[in-house]
Amino acid sequence: MIWNGYCDCQSQFKVSIMSKKLFLVFFVLNIVFHSNAQSSFENEFLSIKNQLNLWDPVRGEWLANSILAFADNKPIPDRTFPEDFTPYQMAIMIPLEQRREISQLMTQSRNNGNSIFSNHWNRAEMIFNHSFCSTLTGRSYGDPHLRSFDQATYSFQTVGEFVVSKSSKNHFEIQARQSPQNKNFSLNTAVALNVAGDRLCYYSGEKPDGNFSPWRIDGQPLSLNGRTYFLPHGGTLSLNGKYYTISWPTGENVIIESRSGQIGFVNISVEIFDCDQGGFQGLLGNANGIMEDDFNGRSLNRQRPVYASFSSFGNPMLQKASDAAEREYLSFLTRDFAEDWRVTDQTTLFDYASGTSTSTFTDRSFPIEHITVSDLPSDRREASKRRCEEMGISAVEMSGCIFDNGFLDLKPSPVPVANNPTRGATLMKVDKTAIHNNFVTFDQNINSQNPLPLAEPTTKGESKQPITKEMESSPSKERSQETISPNNSIEINSPKIFNNPKSPASIPNKTSPNVPAQKPNQKGEGVKVKKGK
Repeated sequence: MIWNGYCDCQSQFKVSIMSKKLFLVFFVLNIVFHSNAQSSFENEFLSIKNQLNLWDPVRGEWLANSILAFADNKPIPDRTFPEDFTPYQMAIMIPLEQRREISQLMTQSRNNGNSIFSNHWNRAEMIFNHSFCSTLTGRSYGDPHLRSFDQATYSFQTVGEFVVSKSSKNHFEIQARQSPQNKNFSLNTAVALNVAGDRLCYYSGEKPDGNFSPWRIDGQPLSLNGRTYFLPHGGTLSLNGKYYTISWPTGENVIIESRSGQIGFVNISVEIFDCDQGGFQGLLGNANGIMEDDFNGRSLNRQRPVYASFSSFGNPMLQKASDAAEREYLSFLTRDFAEDWRVTDQTTLFDYASGTSTSTFTDRSFPIEHITVSDLPSDRREASKRRCEEMGISAVEMSGCIFDNGFLDLKPSPVPVANNPTRGATLMKVDKTAIHNNFVTFDQNINSQNPLPLAEPTTKGESKQPITKEMESSPSKERSQETISPNNSIEINSPKIFNNPKSPASIPNKTSPNVPAQKPNQKGEGVKVKKGK
């Protein structure tokens, strides 16, 4: 304070000290509040956890703790069993009647609990509720053509980065980068995903940092050399033939098919649940069961032209009317509809090299003209149709297949099936006592099948960048299947079985081949990549 030219510095110093003390008190109280809140939710969840432990003392405990972590937006615990399962995949291994009982117990616990935990229960219940639902599939394929969750189809010849699909209920989002193939055709050349809070990107062509690997996890290059990569918040990334499958902890799947051509490109298939109807937005529609409103965009008041389906293959007069209507609709899609779902520097999930941003990959003047199937010579169109039929292309995707094959000679791409590690799986008993002694054994008398091979922990890498600004930053979990390669990418070796950060530097080897010796934990860091802001 200043009084007659005199500065009362001592008073200012006291005020500063008091402010710091008050800040410290509020900080401590905030920590205590959140700690008590989490503890209370754990108490409400205790009956479910007990039921899961009765089902399987090892897998059930992991599933319960994973659901608790997922409900609180935290990394899930390490797996202590040989299966490469997500929490959802583990849940569907529970017998149906027992699973229904647990689901009903969740509902009762929610109704009897504190309403402040409604968001926690929403996320926790999602894992079990999805196990009783059917799936819906949407696609962005070829140059590119889109098939919405409600089975509407359209061509989307644009250049830029777009929201393919985004859920309002979950950390679920897919974005695609479309790059020009020539003056009139574009292809998907990169995909970015929010997988339950982990930012995962695939680049088929230009890389943001010069590293040859196409994959980035939170901006850090990784090389998928093994069976499964475990994402910190419960999702998985796996390679099956030419298909990459990204699985959410709540059961949704995205399949990325890498294709070669004049430039590398990808086909994207998205699998969601019908019980989340109406909870989506983006290029693949809202999944509400109504085909006609999938192209309304964010502005519900905007008039859209009447859509006529792709080529009628017959009456010349109908064909002419169909062509005119389709070109009008294509113009609407690239001019108006595309702007609804373009990402911005604030919403993008992609990585960018220095001096670049989403605008670097945007061209609003594209395409020069709108091309339709009717522009193909009739003989080439019929030949492409036969080829598509021979490859088993469904009627809903036939026009897109003819278009791609006829104009760009792209091989027909049937709808892929997501890799399902639970198919035919048998859960073998895991010795819980052995786990607490820092190693894992299996009771081979439970089943005559040999267990999956166990992997020793190797050097670890860790993610560096949070998925979104609104999510709290937290240290990334260590993943024993990662190593840092000479090119600064993470190499994924074999699936992680057990990782104890407090394990001793060495444990005597056991005679059983199913008992891996534990190695000391190590950390490595990959290159840091600038993400758009």
